[in-house]
Amino acid sequence: MSNKKEPVSYNEVDSDIEIDVLAISGSPGRDIDDVLTDDLLASSEEDKKKKTKRQPKKTLTKRKAPVKRTTQTKLKLPQTVDSWNTKLVKELAEKYPDTYWKFHADAEYDMIDMINETHSLKSIPCNMSDQSAISSMTLSDDGMLLATFSSIGSVKVWNVGDNFELLRKIRDKEETQIDEFYCGAFTPNGLLAVGGKRKNRHHWSTEDNDNFILPCDIKIFDMVEAKVINRLVGHTEEVLTIKTVQFKGENYLISTSQDGSIIKWHMSQDWSSLLDKQKMEDIITCMAFTVSFLPNTGNKYFLAATDEHLRLYDFENAKLLQTFKDLYSSYCDCGKFVKWLDESQYLNQSGSMDTDQTGYAWFISRGTELCDVSDGVSSKPNTCTLHKLIYPTKDGEQFKLEEIKRYKNEQYHSNSWSVKIASNGRYLLAPTIYGQIFVFNMLSGEVTAIIKEHQDIEIRDVIFHPYKPLLFSCSDDGYVKAYTYKNNSEVEQDLDVGMTDAP
Repeated sequence: MSNKKEPVSYNEVDSDIEIDVLAISGSPGRDIDDVLTDDLLASSEEDKKKKTKRQPKKTLTKRKAPVKRTTQTKLKLPQTVDSWNTKLVKELAEKYPDTYWKFHADAEYDMIDMINETHSLKSIPCNMSDQSAISSMTLSDDGMLLATFSSIGSVKVWNVGDNFELLRKIRDKEETQIDEFYCGAFTPNGLLAVGGKRKNRHHWSTEDNDNFILPCDIKIFDMVEAKVINRLVGHTEEVLTIKTVQFKGENYLISTSQDGSIIKWHMSQDWSSLLDKQKMEDIITCMAFTVSFLPNTGNKYFLAATDEHLRLYDFENAKLLQTFKDLYSSYCDCGKFVKWLDESQYLNQSGSMDTDQTGYAWFISRGTELCDVSDGVSSKPNTCTLHKLIYPTKDGEQFKLEEIKRYKNEQYHSNSWSVKIASNGRYLLAPTIYGQIFVFNMLSGEVTAIIKEHQDIEIRDVIFHPYKPLLFSCSDDGYVKAYTYKNNSEVEQDLDVGMTDAP
């Protein structure tokens, strides 16, 4: 008798059902240091879903949920049954093939491929830091530059190829209000798109004990001149993710926000000018965190981590297509597609080898749980999840999402939102609120290593270098840590690390 675990299929929101949406009112400057909940929950659910409080040690400022009124309005989502067109998707995939899978643990590069007892990592001496929490990081396309984004409104650009030298410290010198930078992306030609939070320097909220929030523009920086050359206006609250993407040969930025919107920005050939912008047609999302584009679709579709769900969007037509509900009880704040290198072993072990299946992709996510026991304590353990997204086989069909595996450990505590996970195709790296990185083997689910170099505070982001045996993490402690193999002295010699004074 087989004891294999059956995949879990997630419930979906039908595309033409009627839903109750609360009319929402509230001050535009509220802070969410103390509240983590879905702003669109019905009043009857508010008592059931207690608001999750961030612990006082967190330094990132977040928004409070607006005060809800009891008035409800019936809204009807548009029909989307004809969103999948097999012929069109095939043509897009062939004309615009993916470049996402060039770098992974089994590729012919020096990316870190094994992390376990016999292939352990060590921290490399370096001086990458800022004066406040570092919210996230990003690498340039060539892997030579690392940009870090700080809550004091600064971006630092580091030379990854030579001693982790500080090349630029970028601020908007003309900004008269308060900047906090949370995210950003390099463009292929060397510009830097940066987003975060803007606060009114002269308007204080005694209720929230913070400055009132202002519309949060995306700023395009010229890195050579270290100045803003354009502003993209559209988000009313914190910008949480920015990515570059090409669709049908055209340049786009895509951004997510705590205001619940996802915007695609059609950029000029040199990425400096805005040609057009369009919000995703979505009337139900409260908070949008990360986006990841579906493999083999020519970037026509993407999955977004939003509220406690995953939502599928048509990028071309800017429409919400499907919602895969309730993956986590508080927030699903990070998700990305991966090339799972051991999928053949899994399919063979599970007896689910299906050569007739047209298309699917592997997706990893993480989330937070509601604190239903006491402040900071949840009855549900923190987990990361491996999903299988199954593509339609006929025109008009919908996608299906199956849960394949949950990664958890009794010592894995990560109940803080706005945290990113990473994978090299074999391991899943999951930061914690205590300055650790848990390394899960994606096939076995076992913890093969726990990396601890930061202070006992949240790690916000972790990144594999695509072709060097390097790993980076950043934290609310204001530091970036770089890691390589313990027995790899060549990397330190090449970088000449620890030989110069701090920048």
